[in-house]
Amino acid sequence: MRIRISHETRYHYDTPTNGVIQTLRLTPRNHDGQYVVHWRIDVSEDCRLDVHEDAFGNISHIFTAEGPFAELGVHVEGEVDVQDTAGIVRGAIERFPPSLYLRATPLTEVDGPIADFAREVRGQADDTLPLLHALLGRIHGEMV
Repeated sequence: MRIRISHETRYHYDTPTNGVIQTLRLTPRNHDGQYVVHWRIDVSEDCRLDVHEDAFGNISHIFTAEGPFAELGVHVEGEVDVQDTAGIVRGAIERFPPSLYLRATPLTEVDGPIADFAREVRGQADDTLPLLHALLGRIHGEMV
C-alpha cells in the first residue's frame, strides 16, 4: 500500500520574531515493510535544512531562520510504501539493546492503578498480538 502524507505546521507570532532555531523529527526511515519513496520538507523562510541522525538513529533536520517575520510555515510531504507485517517491525535501526528500555527506574515503578490496568487488559487476551491489540484499544478508549 502506498501512503501519501501532507502535513503543515504554521507558527504565528504576535510580535515579529528576530529568528528561530528548530529541530524537526518528521522524516521516516526505511525498514522491512516500509520504504520511503520520496520525502520533502519546505520551510517558508529562507534557510538551510541540515540533516542529522539523533542518538536513537532517527533522521532529524535542523534549521535556523533569521527574521524579522510574523509567520513561519513548515510543510512536509511524501510517499511511503508499506507492507503488512502484522505489527512486527524488523530491519529498523536500533542503537540500544532492549534491556535499556526494560530496566526498572524510579520513574517506571508500577503503582496500584497501573497494575490494575495491566491485569484487566491481560484478562482480555492470552496471545501476544491480541494482547497488544487489547492494550491499544484500552489506551485509545482512555484518551478519547
